[in-house]
Amino acid sequence: MSLLNAAERFAAIDRSEITLESKRCLHAQDQLSDCAACFDICPVQAIAGGKPPTLNSEICESCMACLPVCPVGAFHADDDVADLLTCAAHVEDQPVELLCGLHPHPETGTSPEAIGIQIQGCLASLGTGALLTLSNLGIKRLTLRAETCVDCKWHSLHSEIHSQAGHAARFTSAWQDDSAIECVDEIQSPVERTLWNAKNPPLSRRDLFRMMAKQGQIALARAMEKGGIASGRQPGRDRLRMNSTLSNRLESSSTITLDGFGFATLTISEACTACGTCGRACPSSALRFEKNNDEATFSLTFSPKNCIGCDLCDHICLPDAISLDHEPAFQQVFGEEESQVVASGSLVQCERCKSWMAAREGVKLCSLCEYRRTHPFGSFMPKKIIKGSRS
Repeated sequence: MSLLNAAERFAAIDRSEITLESKRCLHAQDQLSDCAACFDICPVQAIAGGKPPTLNSEICESCMACLPVCPVGAFHADDDVADLLTCAAHVEDQPVELLCGLHPHPETGTSPEAIGIQIQGCLASLGTGALLTLSNLGIKRLTLRAETCVDCKWHSLHSEIHSQAGHAARFTSAWQDDSAIECVDEIQSPVERTLWNAKNPPLSRRDLFRMMAKQGQIALARAMEKGGIASGRQPGRDRLRMNSTLSNRLESSSTITLDGFGFATLTISEACTACGTCGRACPSSALRFEKNNDEATFSLTFSPKNCIGCDLCDHICLPDAISLDHEPAFQQVFGEEESQVVASGSLVQCERCKSWMAAREGVKLCSLCEYRRTHPFGSFMPKKIIKGSRS
């Protein structure tokens, strides 16, 4: 195959086609999960609820709204965020208007000084994290154009666009650097202004010199976006982008409340048996369990930035040792160290099965062996699982 043919085949790949990695979905890992983010938001009902949900690719129209809302990044496709970050390097002090791929009049805007940037999907595909990243890279005034949503086939996403802009504005209003993010539903007197395609912004000689002068900013943008696509066990792309931006805005964001963003903190009681199940099951690697058999010790560390508040750890904890707080303060999440030790101690072996467990006074059998001793013909199920299966 010639290089030209290979390039043509590579270019023919539709990177905007959305795929679903079902094993990654919360419903595939936790039967008590009540997450409905993806099938609630899909404007064409291409995602059917289930455990896990299913994606009908023939119905899907690649609006990409499912990408930022999935807390674990189970949906995959190339969104326009990386291209928007590149466009940000071309912008000096002009206000920026963001338009969706279906906008009927992208060439007109609110001001002749503004720059319009059109993406391929819906504006709801960007997410709060992407809007914060753009603002953090120097876009002082960012406007999301939603005035044509009422006549759009994706009109049900209108409220999500407003929600993302509102969430982002909660932070930018506290940054005190003249940053502003807004969503507009009406334009009184549209005027012609510059329009860029996110995937193909203009590149003049002046732009080349400007980009050379902003290499540090571009490098920061690429570093932020490098962590924006979930892989392995980690949060979804929107949370990763939020974490990257907010970590660079600790002092100016410390007064913001995190309710509504899916963050949570946890505490571990002395009932912990050091089974390590929560660490192995955590879908975002917020919990990590480490055991040292040689020294007979264990530790459980927690990263509040990565916690998505799914409650999976609480659902599977046999001794019910985990307590979650779904309304943490900003400092509890971003003001602490990256990982906090929430449980640690010595290990001993169960007298019956020889498995390692947390050393507790007067306890000689692990939870499973103790149950089998008192219920030789019974089945051992966590109370939360039993209760959830009956509801």
